[in-house]
Amino acid sequence: MTRLALALLGPMQVMVNGQPILTFPYEKVRALFAYLAIESSYPHHRDCLAALLWSDQCESNARSNLRKALSTLRHLLGDSAVDSPLFLTTRNTIQFNPAGDRTLDVAILTQLLVKRSYPEGNRHSQYSHSDAELDPECVSDLEQAVALYRGAFLDRIQLPDSEAFEAWVMLNRQRFHEFVVNACMALVTHYEHQHNYQKAQHYVQRQLQLEPWNESAHQCLMRILALCGRRTAALKQYDRCCQILEQELATEPEPATIALWEAIRSGTWSDRASADRATKNTRKNSLVFSTLTTLGSLLPPEAMLSRD
Repeated sequence: MTRLALALLGPMQVMVNGQPILTFPYEKVRALFAYLAIESSYPHHRDCLAALLWSDQCESNARSNLRKALSTLRHLLGDSAVDSPLFLTTRNTIQFNPAGDRTLDVAILTQLLVKRSYPEGNRHSQYSHSDAELDPECVSDLEQAVALYRGAFLDRIQLPDSEAFEAWVMLNRQRFHEFVVNACMALVTHYEHQHNYQKAQHYVQRQLQLEPWNESAHQCLMRILALCGRRTAALKQYDRCCQILEQELATEPEPATIALWEAIRSGTWSDRASADRATKNTRKNSLVFSTLTTLGSLLPPEAMLSRD
């Protein structure tokens, strides 16, 4: 059994030796834990961590609060093992033990992100996605990534008095959101190309859960429903699209969406139109995956503290 299991995609979940840690005494203990767990590749200076989370306090008070938060965290996690501690500490630094017995959903997702990014100077490697139909290993990786994503990174954790920490959260939140949306798009294109419309429908619906206002995804779902002979459901999806666009963006559907709705309603829409669309999606897959190269490592918030 893994000693520590930490899930940060969605509401924070912590398991120690199979037992859940349901409560933390205050938000900054959770924030400190999450930050150290993710940024575990190097030791963090205590002064930087104190300034990150207690920027409104004087230096001595901030350092004292950090000591108390770390002590509370170690007690909650049962971190008393001398031979294999969860946290490596010195007088001046703190580091989450990168060799510790733990699993971290963000680390798994990051590995998948890096794996599916194009290596520098090698955009035509075995993981190139110029074709709509993906290799089985790629499909497995992308499906695993989508399944891992329970919700927004560090959902429900807010520290309005720590701008640097909030900025770090928002950057990572956008990073993982974009990756999972891109994964959904690639899987939809893959399964639509294979005529596996049940799977394609599943992933486009997942994309719409993440981005209800995404009109292209609504168009895709309308097409898939029509391909399955579910004309009424496709027309209802158009109505849902109109309602969401009005509520979220105060706008009307694009001409392409209206044209698709009219074609389905009148019975003039054909499988040929879907095939043409799938061809266009094939061309887009390279773009979808090349965006992953822009989602690389983010600047730790300590670096932001020294900026003007």
